[in-house]
Amino acid sequence: MTHRFAEEALAEYIAAGQCYNRQVPGLGDAFADEIEAGVGKIRAVPYVWRIVEDDVRRFLVARFPYGIYYTVEDDRIVIWAVKHLHRDPDYWQERRTAR
Repeated sequence: MTHRFAEEALAEYIAAGQCYNRQVPGLGDAFADEIEAGVGKIRAVPYVWRIVEDDVRRFLVARFPYGIYYTVEDDRIVIWAVKHLHRDPDYWQERRTAR
């Protein structure tokens, strides 16, 4: 199964990694490794992770307080948010309706 990041989700992913690297050199790389590992797990078994709303599922990232919010559409996974779990829980939902 293929995947793609919504533009905003990719921007979040990159910004979080840069922020972590500013805090501790190499920590952003560890964050990226965890996100990529999470995407790999989602691709392997996309329907296993918890549904949080309608058809949106959430994968909790190891070591970091982030969740990957995604849907399965036909034969592709669409990642709508790479979300810090302490941020406003609903900020990303407008992305799905805008498309």
